[in-house]
Amino acid sequence: MTEKLISIIVPVFNTKEFIQRCVESIINQTYDNLEIILIDDGSTDGTGAICDSLSKRDKRIFVIHKENGGSTSARNAGLDVAKGEYIGFVDSDDWIEPDMYELLLKGCVDDNADICVGRQFLDRGETTHIEANRSIVSGVLQKKNNEIIHHIIYSDDYKTRGISPNIWDKLFKVELIKKHQSLVDEKTKFAEDDLCVYSALLEANRVCFIDKPVYHYCRRDDSVTSKPDEEYFEKITLFYKQMKSVFEEHPESELLMNKLNRYMIEFILRGVNKSFGFGFGNVIPFYLPPFKKLQEMSAHDIVLYGAGDVGKDYYNSLKQSGYNIVAWADKRGEYLAAKGLDTVSPEKIKGLKYDAVVIASDSEDLMNQMRSTLVEDVEVDWDKVIAEYPVKFIENLSKS
Repeated sequence: MTEKLISIIVPVFNTKEFIQRCVESIINQTYDNLEIILIDDGSTDGTGAICDSLSKRDKRIFVIHKENGGSTSARNAGLDVAKGEYIGFVDSDDWIEPDMYELLLKGCVDDNADICVGRQFLDRGETTHIEANRSIVSGVLQKKNNEIIHHIIYSDDYKTRGISPNIWDKLFKVELIKKHQSLVDEKTKFAEDDLCVYSALLEANRVCFIDKPVYHYCRRDDSVTSKPDEEYFEKITLFYKQMKSVFEEHPESELLMNKLNRYMIEFILRGVNKSFGFGFGNVIPFYLPPFKKLQEMSAHDIVLYGAGDVGKDYYNSLKQSGYNIVAWADKRGEYLAAKGLDTVSPEKIKGLKYDAVVIASDSEDLMNQMRSTLVEDVEVDWDKVIAEYPVKFIENLSKS
């Protein structure tokens, strides 16, 4: 492979606990012809000084300090100085696998692709799992065959999520990403990635996919309560107007707008909770538990396993529907209990009486890990475990 320069842009804001891990994962890439651009977006916690220190360790690192302007402004500042033929992005509180850019560049070059897409790990505390399945995870899509649009936002039957809208699990040809990142209004504070990525995907001639997780997206939001976001609906309205203007210009605008409208309904449902600051226990559920399977098993006493977003929705729905939750388990049970959730560690399930154990996750990889823990470590009867992909509340609305 010819030594093509890759510019990696890292927007940085108040992430002093994570920035070193992030940058070291980039420095240690197996592909080393890199330009690493750290954009200190007005950090106030000393992160900027850490960036300067890191730049002294590796001549490939460049640091730009600027006033705080948000992620779009920071990315634009990086693109203004980037010299690479290809562009990648990494968030400063995340980290990447050692061969990420070697694999993505190989995909771009071998398949003559404008964009190469990898998969992602979701890291939460000490747990790591591969993201939920998407409509395509390997192969090549071509614009000339009208293939890409069928994987924008959702699959055409809406049963599977489409190509990831995230900017950071991809490698882009520089001309393409510069054009479409410039279209994002710097006032946009919601789904900035989606605006850039979906518009770039629609223009790309070829997009290739690597069926390997290469990016670690780290989630740290374990709060039980949430603060109201009074600007939430204003933010999603700005996103909708910008995305709508892109989709309406496309020859397949009807298909794309149908998908966008469905997407917005999901944002609105989530926004009822977010805008009004409804805390845990007082929310409109986004995911519904496997009621049909529970009824088939005549189950009433339930162990719920998983306390992430899906688990919180399951817990509320099951309680409100009259089920008795004997225990709510999670590998981070003790930690989450200290945060205010009524959770326990999985080993506490031993000796309890229950009719079924419901696994709460939207990732097949994580569901398999959880089922293995239950059967092998906690000695739960396999036949009592329910591990089904969660039904979204919106899907029930569309059927009614």
